[in-house]
Amino acid sequence: MGDFKEMDLRHWFAGQALQGLLANDHYPSQGSGEPLEQFGTRVSDAAYRIADAMVQHGKRLKNEAPTAW
Repeated sequence: MGDFKEMDLRHWFAGQALQGLLANDHYPSQGSGEPLEQFGTRVSDAAYRIADAMVQHGKRLKNEAPTAW
């Protein structure tokens, strides 16, 4: 089993996003003739863009003053 010390929150978010993307019937699947490497790059790029947005949003929320409920 691999060493998980290298995994940070961004990578974990990307893995979660990747699962969602691959399970989504509306996300474009690997088209006929599209090389697997190109498909993998396309999907992982989307997953990391989602992860980066989640990390940035979390930083913004952390910097905001807490609000009373």
